[in-house]
Amino acid sequence: MKYLISLLSVMLFASCANNEMSDENNVDISCDQFDTSGLKLYPFVPFTDEEWRAMSYAYKMERRQIPEDFLREMTTKELFYQVVYTDLSKDMFVFNTMQQGFEAVTERLNMFPELLNRPDAGHVLLEILQKIDPSKIDGQDCFWFNHCLQIILAQPEIINRMTDEDIDNYIQQQIRCHDVIRDLKSDYPASAALILFGLGNVMIRYEFEPFMQTLNRHPVTNELYWNTQCINEQHALQVINYIKQFKNR
Repeated sequence: MKYLISLLSVMLFASCANNEMSDENNVDISCDQFDTSGLKLYPFVPFTDEEWRAMSYAYKMERRQIPEDFLREMTTKELFYQVVYTDLSKDMFVFNTMQQGFEAVTERLNMFPELLNRPDAGHVLLEILQKIDPSKIDGQDCFWFNHCLQIILAQPEIINRMTDEDIDNYIQQQIRCHDVIRDLKSDYPASAALILFGLGNVMIRYEFEPFMQTLNRHPVTNELYWNTQCINEQHALQVINYIKQFKNR
């Protein structure tokens, strides 16, 4: 099973597309765990091979923006699917961490900050997460869907807007996913890195002291920071132990 492998060298890049409209609005996804019926996404038209070779990367990114009036009318669920299922860029950029890659893309594409700023984003994404059977994630579409879902859910902007009830649900669902991954013993803990990153951000939000004491300080800013880039199995299980303590506090 290839579930939530870190993809440390790439991040979320939306479609190689321009802003011309087409007649096709519905997304076509070959992943039977997810209901895409009725979704209306912005219909990017892919660049031709010639356009791709001739245009600068910065200009291509300009052409991937969604018009603001269309963006504002999208439901949060549609916006998430727009992020996931626009085609991946042919340019693969290398970043030191997944989080750096996510932040770099968020600065370039307006669909990302719009999703992060939606007050209901955490609740909507949790509804999707709780329907997932992590033991049956296979195929490129399902893998990429889960990767995007997990990294967006893990963001502090999402977690910090969740209600306490949503936080409890988030912890329950992520422990469930983690335990399935561990039982399958496939790419653990690398495949659980995004789950652990999000659970850590929950404990940071509530300043859960046992976990806070494990964080390192940034060598330049001296601020506490949290990442799972080089996490090992022992540390991963420690994080799970802390989140269970937090949940039962």
